Amino acid sequence: MSTTASILAGESETTTLFNPAFCALLLNKACAAYESKSDTAMPVTFAFLVLPSALHKPTREALPSTTASSMWAWLRSNPLILMDLANRIRAFRGFTGAAISFGLRHAVLTSSLGSITSGKIARRPRTLLPTDDWNDCIKAAEFLGRWLGGSEADEATTLARWGVKP
Repeated sequence: MSTTASILAGESETTTLFNPAFCALLLNKACAAYESKSDTAMPVTFAFLVLPSALHKPTREALPSTTASSMWAWLRSNPLILMDLANRIRAFRGFTGAAISFGLRHAVLTSSLGSITSGKIARRPRTLLPTDDWNDCIKAAEFLGRWLGGSEADEATTLARWGVKP
């Protein structure tokens, strides 16, 4: 069932937000923001960090208002949010993999060795009525893409600071 049909049929918002098409959209937005900040493609490992963070409401709400904020200072000051991040990443692994596959199949994402980039997105159907949660997830994914793209640290160091291993 499509995301539009899910919303119209009254399925739960959780089911809608974990839809591979929506998750691919989030990764597209994160990749585009990452690329605009770093002029390079986003490492595919960051996709496994972006989705569990953008779809997790407490994490979304704790993100700073600007990417000028130090990511490392924010990470140190939010240990409770990061405490279960590794578990969330494991729990989201299937959703992230499905989103990447969907995105590649439908050209929402493109890939090169170890990285993904934003692809082309068609216009949103007029019948699709995004919720506040939907919009908040998109804003968080874009923010995380910009923040990760602006990081001076390499991929392994960034992941280690987030408390995860590639």
